[in-house]
Amino acid sequence: MSMEEQDLLRSAVKEFAQKSIQDRALKIEHEGIDSALLQSLAAQGFLGARIPEKYGGSGIDLHGYLTIINELATFSPSVSALVMLVNSVHAALIGDSEPEVMKKLATGEATVAVSFSDVLEGSWTATSLQKSGNGMKGAIQASTLHNSQYAIAFNREDGHLYLFRNGVKALEEDSGLSFRGLSNGPLEIDSTDFTVLSDRGLESLKNVVDSLDLEVAAIALGTAKGALDKAIDYVKVRKTFERPLKDYGPVGNGLSKLMAEYLALSSLLDTVDEKDERARLTLKVLSVDFAKRATKAALQYHGGYGYIEDTGVEKFYRDAMGLSILFQRPHHDTMRLSKEIFGEKSGYL
Repeated sequence: MSMEEQDLLRSAVKEFAQKSIQDRALKIEHEGIDSALLQSLAAQGFLGARIPEKYGGSGIDLHGYLTIINELATFSPSVSALVMLVNSVHAALIGDSEPEVMKKLATGEATVAVSFSDVLEGSWTATSLQKSGNGMKGAIQASTLHNSQYAIAFNREDGHLYLFRNGVKALEEDSGLSFRGLSNGPLEIDSTDFTVLSDRGLESLKNVVDSLDLEVAAIALGTAKGALDKAIDYVKVRKTFERPLKDYGPVGNGLSKLMAEYLALSSLLDTVDEKDERARLTLKVLSVDFAKRATKAALQYHGGYGYIEDTGVEKFYRDAMGLSILFQRPHHDTMRLSKEIFGEKSGYL
């Protein structure tokens, strides 16, 4: 996709988001992404952007896909993350093994709950599944899209990764601090209809998380841009001592530098070679770090108002922090990057 085509696509995504997401952004945070929005995302071709056309997807190239999730994140990081989950996680784990499920995902007819709690860094409760006759029972902790029809889970008992087609029950939702629109929470599994997606389940989950370098970078930069846009609009109208905040050096210059940093990183996102692991890792590490700094600054420029949900800026800060918890393995990524820089294992003592 040429840069001109990317610009046209970005304009189309922005127009869609202004009509379909902007006015319901707070509702998404409180109630999750409803079926109507899911269908709208599918109708636009965003939900199945990278899914092959034979399954009802759009099958667009990588940079077009990154443009979509980057622009969606400026309005709702949760919506952007959902599109990433469908295209880069669900599709990668399910692949061609379940064509009907893939069609339902691409067209918004169904969603899939999945938990990375077994592979993410930090204190997580692992999944607990056991065979029971011809079925399987247990619990999945901290799953995204936990009110889904299907679920993907790792079974520590046999090391397999499963797709469950029935017996998936959402337990009490955990509002959490980030990506609230994804409706995160624990699941109860009591299924008699399931398929083995991989007999090396833990490795499959790790590989998928490690493959999200560019997607995470795109969401991080979109999240930062959404917060900075709100901060810039705010300091133009908010006055102190009869002068707008933008006229004061620490505010005007500080936001200008952050926007310059955003533009520099965005230009890398538009041109990065997906086969260049060092470039991918560098962009992700820098983008997530930048998103944390930029969203925190945007929150601070709003003063006390920034912590009020109605301003729409606090969610960007929460989601920037959540990126490295839900969709990244920060320590592992740092080790990966060190190996790329030194050409051998380093930084492990």
